[in-house]
Amino acid sequence: MTAGSAHIADNPADDSATVNDRDGSADRFAGIDTRLYLVTDSAQCEAAGRSVAETVQAAVAGGVGIVQVRDKDVDDAGFYSLTRQVIAAVDAATRDTDRTVPVVLNDRVEVARRLIDEGEDIHIHVGQTDTTVAEVRAALGAEPLIGLSAANSDEFAAARDSGVVDLVGIGPVYDTSTKADAPGGIGPDRLGELVAEAGIPAVAIGGINADRAPDLQGRGLIGICVVSAICMADDPKTAAEELLAAYAGSAQ
Repeated sequence: MTAGSAHIADNPADDSATVNDRDGSADRFAGIDTRLYLVTDSAQCEAAGRSVAETVQAAVAGGVGIVQVRDKDVDDAGFYSLTRQVIAAVDAATRDTDRTVPVVLNDRVEVARRLIDEGEDIHIHVGQTDTTVAEVRAALGAEPLIGLSAANSDEFAAARDSGVVDLVGIGPVYDTSTKADAPGGIGPDRLGELVAEAGIPAVAIGGINADRAPDLQGRGLIGICVVSAICMADDPKTAAEELLAAYAGSAQ
């Protein structure tokens, strides 16, 4: 995948950002700028007149530091092909730089295993009803980062107790149309409370755009996740630049 390092695991706009409560686990994000995390949506990219790979390459050039490949509508073969295109796009965007931009798969453990066996540096994110984090770690080994969607005390406790979760995604922060079954937005204040409770590095997701990103500073996050704010943008590179500037402020 990509090589080099530009470590910005904690939000530079927030000196109190929670990196991780587990000994040594902050090193898991060494060399990764976690502030802006893109989750792909194939239908949105297509509607905007671009492929997922084209969107990813532009967004990474604009400052996206983590890319999650998500597409619930294709089979594993199609998802493998899509991920290969995303890997190539990330490589193109980071060529001749010292940036490390992880590619994360949404569930799809078998596809992740195949890519890892082929020598790719692949990570994974799962939801509460997907493959369990223990099963993911057993299947993929110790190296890949594991992200988990979590929203309440029990889920945070289970994530901590598992000993294998590197990152939790919390949301939706705002009302979102990206997922048809998403609950109402929790708001920035409640988000901050949940991040503090989680005790694991956390990113926020759900309805986040450049106008709202400044309200998420000082909430203990290591980054923000966006979908439509980049996938539906006229110019994904500019959108990424604006999101990063809005979230990180003058400390970008």
